[in-house]
Amino acid sequence: MFLLYAPAGAVLPLYSLYLHEQLGFTSMGIAVCCATQALATAAAPLFAGHIADRWMPAERLLAVCSLLAGFDLWLLADASQPVLVFAGTLGYWLMTGPIWMLGATIGFSHLKQPRLQFGRVRLWGTVGWMMAAWTVSYWFGNFQWMGHLLGRSVAETPAKELSDLFRIGGILSFVLTAYALTLPYTPPRPSFDHRPAPLDALGLLRGRAFFVYALCLFGVCITYPFGTQGTPLLLRRFLTPQEALPGLLTIAQGTEVIALALLPTMLRRMGIRGTILAGLAAWTLSLSFQALAGRREWVVGSLGFNGMCVAGVFVAGQVFVNDMVHDGLRASVQSLLTLVTGTGMLLGNLLFGALRHWASEELQPAFAIGSMVMVSLVVVFLFAFESSRKEIA
Repeated sequence: MFLLYAPAGAVLPLYSLYLHEQLGFTSMGIAVCCATQALATAAAPLFAGHIADRWMPAERLLAVCSLLAGFDLWLLADASQPVLVFAGTLGYWLMTGPIWMLGATIGFSHLKQPRLQFGRVRLWGTVGWMMAAWTVSYWFGNFQWMGHLLGRSVAETPAKELSDLFRIGGILSFVLTAYALTLPYTPPRPSFDHRPAPLDALGLLRGRAFFVYALCLFGVCITYPFGTQGTPLLLRRFLTPQEALPGLLTIAQGTEVIALALLPTMLRRMGIRGTILAGLAAWTLSLSFQALAGRREWVVGSLGFNGMCVAGVFVAGQVFVNDMVHDGLRASVQSLLTLVTGTGMLLGNLLFGALRHWASEELQPAFAIGSMVMVSLVVVFLFAFESSRKEIA
């Protein structure tokens, strides 16, 4: 888990800032490039899930995807034309979506008590994200010692160094490739009905609990890019130094570590319904803080709600769905969640760019609309979700 999330932790926090300050992209140009994450993760994991469920061991597919992701990031560091940046970013997320899905699949396949254990295993993904972000932050301020490691001379200007975040992410991807080859054997489980596994997984949508959860997850993912794309820009607007941004943004991941460590306790005491509801409420508060922020401290405070959102909506949701399926659908159902996530984030990235354009490049009106969407989701979940009956696919 540490290595699964570390490459993205090096790249994503400053990606929108890199496009804006170094390449000079417009708000819609940034939105389109950021949307590649969602575009790729909406489709690629479905194919990867079918391959892992039917044809190829999950750990070997994970190694292949991480190797390709590493090469892609290394090439992306030298891209400057919009078409090349778009294509390179899309290629990276086409590999990373399956990587995250396969990591969850391997974990659920080998943990003896996934409901109680997965949260505490998954928190190491957050730690990996934070460590990578801190490495990038340290590199910007103290980059001489890493020059030989990255195979290049020290940049003459701080702006030039922003592209190094891709090289650091590429190195971490190569490390993941080597480590993936040591993971436990997770064989495919052929089905006798010869139907694609993703089609079997879609049958879960007939259940009310799963449908409501999928709907709320979709809505959260529409608003989640407001944070990943907009929060770094909002902090810069409040005069946060560039080199301080990666470390400051890891406040959000720090709260994830705490929330994921407490997830088994929350599931026991609050149940699936209460835990997911708490996650939805936390993200509503985060967006509201940023919509109303009059100074940097408000934005920094909003980062503290991120951990409960990730633990409550994303990870507890994975546990909830894993309880509903048999081994032959495990990868494909996680892929279905990734499809919902990717589609929502695709729309969210484009929506945030459109709202910024409509508001003459202002950020906070977009956050206000995002918070209103979240209030609606909280109401829907509160009255429509019922998880008292365990459903089996």
